[in-house]
Amino acid sequence: MLAQSQLLSGELEAATTASLAVDGGDSLQSSPFQRYVTDFQAEVSAYAANPAVVAFNEQVNEALARLDEDE
Repeated sequence: MLAQSQLLSGELEAATTASLAVDGGDSLQSSPFQRYVTDFQAEVSAYAANPAVVAFNEQVNEALARLDEDE
């Protein structure tokens, strides 16, 4: 929610904040949290070239891939 607020304020550090939430990866096991993260990814896609957004997207993709491996 903090990342969403930052993004609405025009702060691209929002991607870094969101990365902290994804960092553990365990939270992505929750369907609602996955939906929130993918919705956030869609919102920051306009800034796809920003290094923080690139890092966030890579982190999410890696975390989701690990979840798929565990299934």
